[in-house]
Amino acid sequence: MTMIKIIIGGDVCPMGELQDAFIAGDVHSLYDDLLEPIKAADLAVANLECPLISKDTPIRKPGIRLAASVHSIHGIVKAGWHVLNLANNHCFDHGVNGLQETILTIKNAGLNSVGAGMNIREARLPYITTIKDQQIVIYAMAEREYSIAGEKTAGANPLDLIDFIHAIHSYKQNRVFIVLLHGGKENYSYPSPEMIRRCRFMVEMGADAVICCHTHGPLPWEIYAGRPIIYGLGNLLFENDQPIQEEWHEGYLAEMTINGPIIAFNPIPYLQCKTKPGAKKMDDGVLEEFLQKMHSRNAHLQESEFLNARWIEHCQQKKDAYLLELIGFNLGLRKLGSLLLHALHSSNTILTALHLAQCETHQEVLNTIFKLMTQDDDRPLSNHR
Repeated sequence: MTMIKIIIGGDVCPMGELQDAFIAGDVHSLYDDLLEPIKAADLAVANLECPLISKDTPIRKPGIRLAASVHSIHGIVKAGWHVLNLANNHCFDHGVNGLQETILTIKNAGLNSVGAGMNIREARLPYITTIKDQQIVIYAMAEREYSIAGEKTAGANPLDLIDFIHAIHSYKQNRVFIVLLHGGKENYSYPSPEMIRRCRFMVEMGADAVICCHTHGPLPWEIYAGRPIIYGLGNLLFENDQPIQEEWHEGYLAEMTINGPIIAFNPIPYLQCKTKPGAKKMDDGVLEEFLQKMHSRNAHLQESEFLNARWIEHCQQKKDAYLLELIGFNLGLRKLGSLLLHALHSSNTILTALHLAQCETHQEVLNTIFKLMTQDDDRPLSNHR
């Protein structure tokens, strides 16, 4: 069987100074020497981190709402991408109209999308293609935020392990089955213990590769049961004058080669939007330092005690911020808060609480924080709710 090469790219957001280059199709300034591996791939897939729209129709949600011009598709087509993953937390930032226009724009440009639709049935559909007599399945999911599809509502395919098992049974067969998972904890250098458990389970159930986005910084990777798991590619093209973390400008393409039953993985590291808009492979000195850092983190993936300790430390650091967002009042103010519920708890406050409660990673942070607090507190729990 002839070797097949697949490239998976991280978050692409054609906004800010990047947007003009995308609209003009100036792929050389956008991708520089990354163009070669993208164009050489038999299949190239990237995560489109924002809707492509002609009119703003923003939804109500905490945090930022992203969007770029529909004409930004030129810089995606000319780069050689074949499929755009829409299973992410921003695909529904401009509602049904924004998502529908995005999907139509991608289709009219001759590309394919995966991971989102006008209802959950459409969102669950994988992308399936045949390359050199080998069928490839791309199955995309996202953690539950404000973008998730329902039975009668548009959005992204949610992270659901039961649906994943159904998809494996329906589509795996003799195909190569690649999972794209949008999730993880921003501003944290490792996957959470639960994320590791989920991704390894997917491989155990038959996934041939699991590749994650969302953390806006590069996370480690491992070969588990002979299959690659990439816990975070980082941003590919995502401008930010005030990045939330130091590694915002670092990332890597996931280059996978399929040769019969063997699936090999090779990272292609780059810097993006650091000194100017666009991405470029790391120079030798920076590359060596980056690979040393990542190999050190990769080794830690086999040390559960280390990972658990780091996760607890991170949750401890974030405890106050999470509790303030979730509860909003100390004990002395809770009674007053219940009396003045509508005045003190705005609809945006409730939306923020919902965001923290329904997203898997935020759930895990809160669970860890509350467990730590109850362990440290010797006072008996009240019977009153």
